[in-house]
Amino acid sequence: MSDEKVEKYYKIAICSLLFLFFMILSNPLNASGSAKLGGTLINSHSVTVNGSFDYQWEQDKWQQTLETDYVYKKEDSEEILNEFVFNTKTNYTFSPKQYVFGVLGYDNDKFRADGDRKVLGVGYGYKLLRTDRMKASNEFSVATLQTDSINEAIIRNSLWFFYKVAEKITFTNKFLYEEGSDSDVYIRNETALNYNLDSGLVLSIANTYTEDPIDTNVFSFNVGVKW
Repeated sequence: MSDEKVEKYYKIAICSLLFLFFMILSNPLNASGSAKLGGTLINSHSVTVNGSFDYQWEQDKWQQTLETDYVYKKEDSEEILNEFVFNTKTNYTFSPKQYVFGVLGYDNDKFRADGDRKVLGVGYGYKLLRTDRMKASNEFSVATLQTDSINEAIIRNSLWFFYKVAEKITFTNKFLYEEGSDSDVYIRNETALNYNLDSGLVLSIANTYTEDPIDTNVFSFNVGVKW
């Protein structure tokens, strides 16, 4: 696929995303989300700062999710990580446990040698588990990956798990695996333990592991709001 066609598809996808985003804003009763800010500080030389914003909107068989994450990490007074990740996904449920989806992702890493990662794809999801306390879903998709030097088709697999530990305590884990013929394997795993206060405040302990292809591990304490 030529670069011109890829750029055209991304512009179409971004325009569609903006349209869906305004639909979300116009339907607040069907939406939920959270915003968090946190980090860790180990003496004055090692610091991690991270922030996230998640939004979800549902209408009948349609579901739209939007996720953004930013992390900055410095060790021994040297900056080693500065990354912004954006993902949005539109699901259409066609049976109690099955759905199809379209996904758009953008990943900007200051220290990545191959530039930004842009992903556009379609896939199939299956709800593995749905109970009052536990939920799990697995998704498989085919997508195009574009960086400064790579433009290829890749396969993606993601696994999401949620567990309600107690009335106000929840555990979540999101795992993503991507692989192509020319690009390095990309792995991202996000784990969080959340304590939800009655006021809408959220306290959490989180860890994000990324293999891209260099391994990075970010541990943080976060505070935020949920609605």
